[in-house]
Amino acid sequence: MSSVNIRPLTTLNEFAKCRELQREAFGTPESDLFPVRYLVVLTHIGGAVFGAYDGERLVGFLNTMPGIRQGRPYWHSQALGIARDYWSSGVGTQLKLAQRDEAIARGIHLIEWTFDPLESKNAYLNIEKLGVIVRRYYPNHYGHVSSAIFHGLDSDRVVAEWWLGEPRIPMSGETRRVVIPRDLQSLKKHDIEAAREVQRRVRKEFLQNIQDDFFVVALERKAHASEYIFVRGAGRAYSEN
Repeated sequence: MSSVNIRPLTTLNEFAKCRELQREAFGTPESDLFPVRYLVVLTHIGGAVFGAYDGERLVGFLNTMPGIRQGRPYWHSQALGIARDYWSSGVGTQLKLAQRDEAIARGIHLIEWTFDPLESKNAYLNIEKLGVIVRRYYPNHYGHVSSAIFHGLDSDRVVAEWWLGEPRIPMSGETRRVVIPRDLQSLKKHDIEAAREVQRRVRKEFLQNIQDDFFVVALERKAHASEYIFVRGAGRAYSEN
């Protein structure tokens, strides 16, 4: 894991660096980059922006905004951007843990965010390293997404629920599995139609499992694929919180 300095960001210059990192991390066009003023507003309404610095270089950032669900406050984590030469370095995990610590300090006990269910590395970070659960799936959630890494497929997303300070839900009882590619980006480059067919299958299986009261509690990575593991009881998970 890379040794970087994680800290909250508060200045206009720091926010401008986040804006440029969006372009590098996601291939986001100019028209869709977060404005600096947007990040300023987040820090004034109960949200936060965190940065990962290697020396003087910003190599990762994470921004989060306040939300209300069923009358209770939570954080919605909007973007996690990492410089490409720091992918798989552990910087993303460090940013998320800093976010967790700050949320707990502010009395926030739930952080949510969306992610592409076909991206195996991201799913592994969220589910296995952080311990999130998944019980919501939104087909084509954002419509067309201009960032280069998302080109070619609908913007299907699942919602990660990170219940801070709560024990992980065990993988027990009846289980179901949904298989995804080990490397979606390579599949898209090789055969975009095959990638679209995978997305249609995964969408159907996720939605059926959720309808049947199953939810994701684990992810297993294998040589050529990864498998989401669902257990029964989505409606009861963390129901007392």
